[in-house]
Formats: sequence, C-alpha cells, structure tokens
Amino acid sequence: MTYDEMNSFILNYLKKDITGRAIMLSAGWGSGKSYYVKNKLKPFLEEKYNGKYKCVIVSLYGLSDTSEISKAIYMEMRTIKTPSSETASTAKAVGKILGKTIFNGLVSKIGFDLCSIKDEDLQKVYESIDLDEKLIVLEDIERTQIDIIKLLGYINNMCENDGVKVLLVTNESEILHFHIEEIKIQEHGREKTEYKKVYSKKAKKYLKMKEKSVSDTIQFHSDFKETIDSIIDKFKNDELSRFKGVITAPRRSIMRNDIINYREVIVACQKACDIYNYMNTYSITADNEFKKCVFVGLVNYLQKRLDNPDLKFKENSIMDADLSGDSIYPLMRFCYYYYHSQIITQESIMKAIAEYDDYLIYVDKTGYDDKDLKVLYALFVSTEKSLNIAIQNIYNRLDNVSDISLKHYDRIINYLLILKYDAKMHNDKIDKIIDKIIANLKGRGTKFNRTNHLFSSTIAIQDKEGFNEFQEIQKKVLDSLNYTKNHIELPNSLNYGDIITKISSDNIRQYNPNEIIKKISLEKIIGYIPEFTAEILDDLRHILLTIDYNELSEDTEASIMKFKDEISLLLQKEDIDLDCIKRLQLSWICNAVERDIEERDDKRKL
Repeated sequence: MTYDEMNSFILNYLKKDITGRAIMLSAGWGSGKSYYVKNKLKPFLEEKYNGKYKCVIVSLYGLSDTSEISKAIYMEMRTIKTPSSETASTAKAVGKILGKTIFNGLVSKIGFDLCSIKDEDLQKVYESIDLDEKLIVLEDIERTQIDIIKLLGYINNMCENDGVKVLLVTNESEILHFHIEEIKIQEHGREKTEYKKVYSKKAKKYLKMKEKSVSDTIQFHSDFKETIDSIIDKFKNDELSRFKGVITAPRRSIMRNDIINYREVIVACQKACDIYNYMNTYSITADNEFKKCVFVGLVNYLQKRLDNPDLKFKENSIMDADLSGDSIYPLMRFCYYYYHSQIITQESIMKAIAEYDDYLIYVDKTGYDDKDLKVLYALFVSTEKSLNIAIQNIYNRLDNVSDISLKHYDRIINYLLILKYDAKMHNDKIDKIIDKIIANLKGRGTKFNRTNHLFSSTIAIQDKEGFNEFQEIQKKVLDSLNYTKNHIELPNSLNYGDIITKISSDNIRQYNPNEIIKKISLEKIIGYIPEFTAEILDDLRHILLTIDYNELSEDTEASIMKFKDEISLLLQKEDIDLDCIKRLQLSWICNAVERDIEERDDKRKL
C-alpha cells in the first residue's frame, strides 16, 4: 500500500467502520512507521475536507499497566487544542464518545477517593475525555511490559464498549514467536519433507485474542525516496541536501545494501552534517564526491551494523569498502572513529581526501553505464560512425586519469585492436589511445595490482599481426606498471587446504604460476581431495582458472594435466566418499583446465 492508500483506508475506518475493533499497522523496527503516522497520516486526518480528526499518539514503550495507558492518553489529549465553542457543542452532542475505559484507568492510576470528590467535578473529568473525532494511536505494542492478553482486553473495551477508534502500531514479528517443525510424509510411495510454522503458546493466545480485538492488519511499506528525502530536509543542510536520491541508486557492488532502518539513516545524516560543519569551520575543502562518500559510507555502515555490531575497520587502511558494501563509497576511517568515539581531527580528514582522490582512479565508477565504453564493448552491433565518436571521446577523456577507471584499460586495448585488425577500421586515434593508456599506467603497478587483474579476460584477435601486437602491448603495459611477479610467502605451519585458501584470497596474478602450483603440491593433495570441503575445492578451481597458462613451464603443465587425469579417475570411483557438490566442483576443475589449455594452444596457432 502507498501512503495515500493507507491514509484512505484509515479514514474509511474512522468514518464507516462499525465492527468495534481496532486496526493494526505492522512492520520491522526502524521501517518508518512512526514517521508515517506523525508526518503523513496525522496531517491528512486533520485536513478540513477529511473531517478534522485528531490523532492522540501514545507510545507503550516501558509501560507496565493499562492504567498508565489511560494516564498517557489523558495527558496527550490535554495538549490537543480545541476551540472552546467547539468543545461546548461537542459536550452536548448526541452520541458523543466518552472514554469510560480510559476514565476508569485514570481514576485507578491517580488513586482518587471517589467519595471525597463532588459529582460535578467528577463529571467534568469524565467529560474531558472526549474521544469523538479522534484516533487513538498506540505505538510500540511489542515493547510494552504489559501482558499482551491484558493489553488486548483493554483495547477491546475501548473499541467495543466505548466505540473508540484505535490504531495499533507494532512490529508483530516480535510478538509472534515460532519455530519451524519438520514433518515427514508419504506421497506417491516416496517420503517427502514438509516444514510447518509452529507458534508458541503465548503467540497462539495472542492470535486468538487479536481475532476479537483487531479487524485488519496493514503490512506497512514505506515510500523509500520520500522518506529519505524528508529525513534529509529536516537537517536543513545545503551540503547534505545535494545527495537526495544517492542511496536509492543501484549499487555497483555485489555487497548490495538495503535500507531497513530509518533511525540509523537519521544518525548517519547527523554525523555527516557534523563532519561538514567541522570541515567548514576549519576551511577544509573537498569536492562533492568526497562529501557524498562521507554520507553514503556512514548510511551503509550503520545498516550493516544492525546485523553485526562488532564490525571492525581494516588495519592500516584509511578506507574500508567492506564496511560500507560499496566499492565507490567506502567508509572512511575518520568517520568510523567519529561515530564510535566522537573524535575527529583535521589531519585525518585531509589524509582521507588525498587517499580518496587517488582511490577513485582504480575504481570502476561508471561500469557498463559509461556511454562511450558501452558503444566500444558492443562493437559487434554498433555502427562505424558511433564507434568513431566513442573512440574520439575516449581519447579526450584519457587526459584526465580519473575519468575512466584503470580497470577498463586492458579491455579498451583489446577491443581497439579488434577494430584495427579484424574489422580493418582506419582511425589514427586507436594507437594514440593505447599510448595514453600506457602513459597513465606508468608507475602504478604496486597499488593497481593489489586488487585488479590486467588482461585476465580477453577476446581473441583473429588477425595474426593484431594478436602479436596485442602481446607486445601487454608487455609494454606491464613494464609501464613496473610490474614484477612476487614470491609467495606462506607460514610453514599451513596445511594443504589452508595454503589453497590463502593463495586463492590473494591477487593470484602477481605471483609466478609455476611457483603457485609448486606451493599447492598437486601431486600430494590428490590423496586429500575427499577430505577437502566444497569451499576449498572452489578456491582450488579459482586458482586454476586465474593463473596465466602462457607462463607455465613444461613440468608445471604436465603436473596440472596429471592432476586433472587423476581427478577424472577419482570421479569414476563409486566407493569414494564424495557428495554431489564436491563431485560437481571436481568436474568443473577438469573442464576449466582443459578449456584454458585449449584456448592457449589455439591462440598460439594464430
């Protein structure tokens, strides 16, 4: 339901419902229920053309007795301003709704000695509890200390006996406790497993009582954009206002975040505004992209903390993309410390600004949304005219090293050479683009190759001269990067499975593939295959898929092929304890080795 649809439904309940029951609004904590009630529903009901209904909003959080609810409702009603003439006429109106249940609870709470109070004074208190044209909104039902059955009885008395209209706002999943029960049944001669949700005894009592007290339950879904924009507007901060809509954009990371708690968004906005104000106070300048990173990193981090409050920042790092779940907008270390310890320094911000500017060079900011790269990568279905325009644009854009991510450089080279040699395109900018790419990569090898793999995935160039030039350009690129193969350093205490996992988690292409295969000891691990988990086998497959088969020595290649043949024999044995997933992983390993060596041999023949 949209906000408008919920408003209309609740207005109809106020005007026409005669069931004598309450209605309920349910959703998870921090989902925006209270925001909706206070900022959308309440103003809507108070409009003249909707009947000028008043909302009496009371939180049950921490209340331990129904008499406390009566007092809270009474005190809240005292704050609602009603013209005296309207009050007088309402008091005399036929069918006026008087809160007997609330009155009784109020008397009980205050401890009136009814015999010592004049009848006319008691009548004044009673008549002041005027619930005509009002909606009682009881929030935080799941957080109250009142027994839920007793609470529903109280609500039922208000609705059924007094004719009061009540909206319950809650996270019902926190009330309906259950467990999943596994049931075995026979179907068509086969055993089948079904899973049944079994509620606790208390939940069953709640559901039974709810049936009498609550007519409809609205599953609340907030309007994401409207809610976020409204939160940002409340801070009245020009810098923050620029980022409306930014956290609704699709993530460029597999670690996608969902905004599930708007309270944490409010906290993130507050922290971001504090940081912006601090930067302005000390004249620390930064572009919008950095300030956006501050905001988005905080928003995403605070959402991730809901599931794991013990998240730790990476050691010796100024930024941590894992904590934000977004490669473009990582969490800054100074933001992390400001949130946890309220400490912030000018030096920490200045370091982050410098690091982030450099960081963006290596991050894919646009990906497949880049209009020029999109044309180039779709060269097989593009027009020559559109390709020439894209090539000219790429040539111009490479003057700014941060415009096109370095992660695209290998693919740009590959596709340009396909155009030059296989498509016979004549464009003098092709060679000039490649020269610019080599120049932009100069000296960036240490940082770039920590997280990126150049030429790990390419399309074969059919023309032999083009293929040879591609090989030469790869060497030039690696020379420009000052790229050298590193030696693998591993503790002596690691077992075979740990060695595989450690190498797989690192940047495999920075190591000599012959040394990798030697460290793994393929000839020895074949006997351990049945003991390896599916995760270790997946890591092994990743290694064999990633190494450069062009750099293999004859002995290393023979070792890999022998390992592949032994796995094939192992898969043919039925008495070996291998589950279906392990067998699948092993078959993939065999296929990967065969395919990569075959592709390498095909390229060599060109």
